[in-house]
Amino acid sequence: MHAFLATLLTLASFYPDTTAFVTLLGRDTIALESYRRTPNRLEGEIVLRVPVTVHFGYQVDLAPDGAVTRSVMELKPLGAAEPAYRKVTLDFRRDSVHVLVDSAGGGRSATYAVPPGALPFLTTGFDSSFGLYESFGLYDLVFSRPSFHLVDSTRMPVVGALTGRVSQKRLARRTATLVDTDFFGIAWTHLATDSSGRITGADGEATTEKIRARRVAGVDIGRAEKDFAARDRKGRGIGIASPPDSVRTTLGGAHLALDYSSPRRRGRMILGGVVPYGRVWRTGANAATTLFIEQPMTIGNTLLPAGGYSLWTLPTALGVDLIINRQTGQWGTDYDSSRDLARVSMRVTAAATPDENFTITIIGSGATGELRIRWDTFVWSVPLKVN
Repeated sequence: MHAFLATLLTLASFYPDTTAFVTLLGRDTIALESYRRTPNRLEGEIVLRVPVTVHFGYQVDLAPDGAVTRSVMELKPLGAAEPAYRKVTLDFRRDSVHVLVDSAGGGRSATYAVPPGALPFLTTGFDSSFGLYESFGLYDLVFSRPSFHLVDSTRMPVVGALTGRVSQKRLARRTATLVDTDFFGIAWTHLATDSSGRITGADGEATTEKIRARRVAGVDIGRAEKDFAARDRKGRGIGIASPPDSVRTTLGGAHLALDYSSPRRRGRMILGGVVPYGRVWRTGANAATTLFIEQPMTIGNTLLPAGGYSLWTLPTALGVDLIINRQTGQWGTDYDSSRDLARVSMRVTAAATPDENFTITIIGSGATGELRIRWDTFVWSVPLKVN
């Protein structure tokens, strides 16, 4: 993949009027974006590989004063039948936006009130369109406003370019060349810029997506999407970034069910990197990891009544605690310490070779067993006993 990406980047000389970004998840290229802005139009396209290859094409028409008058966004599936084709047209008026959605399942239209200056915005599923960020939000709302001082923040009214939903996007200027954009209100993506407000790179390591992006002169989107879609059809695509997994077993005649999502290492530093020290970790990805037991059970030295629990961990340089929480069904970022039942010290050992996939297993016989968490070279374990 690195050789193929290098070939795409060497083609930049054929696209002198475009700007492009390459987005990585660890060592894997997961998205490419190319865009071009003229005085009256912004045109761009994005190819995204997760979970299957899709093509986003966007065109934004501009008034002489730079205000957005219309946005047209198309999503086209390339590597599979899903997600379905969708085209969304946004017609911006002084204080409203008319939304027209054309999809494989039909269409709809609606008109919503929006503040003056509302802008189209796209979240692909792995961060956002840098073309839309750069062309409108960063320069116009941050760098061109003398009153916007360092560490100030502002809220940018936005309309989903692919959904038509009206919301706000928060921006915070941290230094003269660093702007943070909020990630669903739970974290920040750090955007590095030059003095004219052009984005030079993005760091989403603090978010749940863990992406990094860099600016390049140009990429051949058409060639890339054909290659990525062909890989999908051969079963060699990236697929779901953190696929769901589960454990179903019995100890002492009692049924146990554990559900989690399994992120991949992708060449990254795990402990102290993807899994930070000193912070509660979701212990997997996506929805919170959950354990259901049909009989009372002792984990470590803590007795749990029958029922459901979410499992979290708190790693430090000295060890790791398993956190057993009474809340279930929440997303893996919605940790509520007030619902904690117990914290149990886990045994820490090292694997002989690194594991690419994060796994949780339950092993044992009779009424006793062990819950084991493995990733990269770390192995965390805690004893189980059905009472």
